[in-house]
Amino acid sequence: MSVEHAMKNHHIFYILFLLLAPISVKARPEVLYPGSDISYTAQKNYAPVVDKALQLMAADLKKTATESRRRAPKTELLIFQLDIANNKDMKTLGEMRAPILDIIARKDAFWLGRRGDRTVIVGSNGRGTAYGILRFAATAGKGLSEKGETQLPSVEYRGISLEGQRLTDYRRLFEQMLRHRANLLCEGWDSGEAPAHFAHGLRALADTFGIALATPHGAHTLHLQEQKKSLSVDIGWADDNYGYIAPADGNPDKNCGAVYHLAYAGRPHSYLWLCTTQPALIANEMTTAYRRGADRMWMAVVYNPDVAAYQLSLFLDMAWNIKAVNPTDVSGHLYGWLAANFSRRAADALVKPLAQYFRLTTIRRPEMMDFTQQKASSRHNRNGDGGVANTEFNAEEFGNELERYLNRYDEVCQQVLSARQLVADRDSDKFFILVEYPVYASAQMAVKMLEAQESRLIARPESFHHDSEALESAVRSIRAYRKIQKLTSRYNNAQARLRRNTIMDAAPQGLTVFGKPQLTDTLSEAEIRLYDDYAHSDAQLVNDNCIISHAAAYAAASSGATTIDMLGRSMRAVELSRGDSLTYRFVSDTTGGTLRLGFVPTQALDGGMSQASVSIDGGAPRTVIITDGSRSDRWADGVMRGQARISLPIALNAGSHTLVVKALNDHVVFDEWMIDNDADRQFYVFPIEPKLP
Repeated sequence: MSVEHAMKNHHIFYILFLLLAPISVKARPEVLYPGSDISYTAQKNYAPVVDKALQLMAADLKKTATESRRRAPKTELLIFQLDIANNKDMKTLGEMRAPILDIIARKDAFWLGRRGDRTVIVGSNGRGTAYGILRFAATAGKGLSEKGETQLPSVEYRGISLEGQRLTDYRRLFEQMLRHRANLLCEGWDSGEAPAHFAHGLRALADTFGIALATPHGAHTLHLQEQKKSLSVDIGWADDNYGYIAPADGNPDKNCGAVYHLAYAGRPHSYLWLCTTQPALIANEMTTAYRRGADRMWMAVVYNPDVAAYQLSLFLDMAWNIKAVNPTDVSGHLYGWLAANFSRRAADALVKPLAQYFRLTTIRRPEMMDFTQQKASSRHNRNGDGGVANTEFNAEEFGNELERYLNRYDEVCQQVLSARQLVADRDSDKFFILVEYPVYASAQMAVKMLEAQESRLIARPESFHHDSEALESAVRSIRAYRKIQKLTSRYNNAQARLRRNTIMDAAPQGLTVFGKPQLTDTLSEAEIRLYDDYAHSDAQLVNDNCIISHAAAYAAASSGATTIDMLGRSMRAVELSRGDSLTYRFVSDTTGGTLRLGFVPTQALDGGMSQASVSIDGGAPRTVIITDGSRSDRWADGVMRGQARISLPIALNAGSHTLVVKALNDHVVFDEWMIDNDADRQFYVFPIEPKLP
């Protein structure tokens, strides 16, 4: 039956209810919890998930009253669930002129509004009613009017696939999913097989929370079991395991599903420790999938929901309301999340450093600081550990880009430490788990790997223990490794105090990158104490007479060009559709040169190659390949460095010039460019500071 037919039938039934049903008699209200000024009256029959929402609301409001010493205003709630409402309930809603026709044919929808001195909550089904209750709990009804508030989900099924978890508190997980309006849980998507306990052992508990259980069925299908119903959802869009969306198989149909990874175990490199996927990348890629028909199901693949807390919140907020996150203002969503978890003052202090943090981890994920790729697994190397290589950061280029990268991390850490003073004591553990641990641990991983590299490059084996410069770098690396261990212990203790059984594994898969630093020789504790004093050098940015620009600093652009807030290394990457172009004007004092282009390594939406053309001074366009639609070395390099980089020799004369970059297919995202006078230069980061919010 089509949605239009269902809506029409519901309208007819509703009118009949109003004509035939007697006026209902209100039952005696129940107090939400002893001593509460909030009471509620619910219809006679409602789904178990409504009870769960009432329990969560009672706990939330009681906690708020205790912590703030302010009780919620006296309120009576009237709660209705339309899909099992009886004639009396429908008559009552009609008398109150509740706008139920707006939600009655939509799954999981709700309306809440004021009627006199009472608040009415109406859900289209059990989940919708529960979501309405939790929406009231979040605001305590502040600002609610007679017109009220209607919410309808953008995506029908919204959830996660839990991978690799050994200890899972499913009750707590389902509570968190209910709060985020998630209604689907899968396990084993990446492996292609759900664990034995999953579907049957969890079904009863999942039903009480309104959660559908999903299991993989072939390469591009999920089988869902909900209450006594089962159905299949085709996956039309899936990322490449690293956050860049593409068609899952051929030309996806409308009303399909999308799968997106926030963690992954496999080649070219696993990332299972921290969740550092750039928020704007999630927002832009999922908006792209939604606009092309992925409105049946969204599923995020995670290994630890606590670690992925912010990115999961963003993902699920968008799945509920695609307009909740504007890709041109992702920092606004980050601010809202920080304010809700801590305070507005804390959010004011944290948005900028966390934006910089996501930029630094886009430049290189902490798990990938080994600068190697994992190999095929073998009997002697189960996880395909690729070992550790020297990084591509070059201390000899652009005023020491290696030291500058570490300095930026240090600045972020100092700003986060300062913001802690704005966080209430009761939120101290939560702040450490959600903000401090990922920031500090990422910074220390960078220090460990880059300082170890510096020490190896400086020292010769025979003189290592007499080379103070090499020893200083070695000690900084060792200290960083030890700090990660201490931070992890603090994390697990904080989790325990919050009564959570999720343990942080700071060395997933036992990869070498997580181990002790690889140094020329072993240092004694006396040497570590002797060389422990260190002050950061300035490492001022030097562009070496290169011409460098962010993509967003264009002189002219097609009307379809869209600047994406907090995306790419520039933090202001520009998305182009087929035929869109960007024009830049610049002056060169030298001849010749190399044009270097940086793109966000997005996939072509037709499954083929993502391409752009480049022309200088109106010359013949040159086609460049950004991604080739395969799991090639070009693709692997792009996803690991968070940027597809292309270099082209050019023949410039001194004087004024124009550069035009044109998209040859949809979903091309341009990040930054430079003209380098040294074609053989070895470096890792374009020498230009980002545009932070």
